[in-house]
Amino acid sequence: MPIATAFLRRRFRGQFGISASRMTVTTRPPWWARGAALTALVASIGGIAWWAFDFGQLFGRVNHPIDARITAAESENARLRNDASVLRIRNTELESDLAMSRGAEQAISRQVAELAAENARLKEEASLLKRLVVDAGQQSGGRKPR
Repeated sequence: MPIATAFLRRRFRGQFGISASRMTVTTRPPWWARGAALTALVASIGGIAWWAFDFGQLFGRVNHPIDARITAAESENARLRNDASVLRIRNTELESDLAMSRGAEQAISRQVAELAAENARLKEEASLLKRLVVDAGQQSGGRKPR
């Protein structure tokens, strides 16, 4: 058996050792080229996996219950958006009515203040006229007719 081992060792050195019949010397590519090749490989594998997953969902109909829930959620979303727009319009109308009623309230309060001032002035004039009438009555009551 030692002869067979020596023979195999010689054959192995003849194929892979320094005395190999054909030997080529190549340089390794730079790190950035190896990194770019690795990145391209990973990206292509990821793209193929994504495509396969999407393709399986498209034809496998695995997400049928999810699609139904998405459709229901979209219809609910549309209904709620419509309700929100109706409520915005109603809110605008109510704010306009509120602004008009506040303006009317301010106008009425100004009129009340003006009427109160006019009422006070008229009371003063009435009391002044009363005093004048009383004074005139006392002066005329002091004279005797002839």
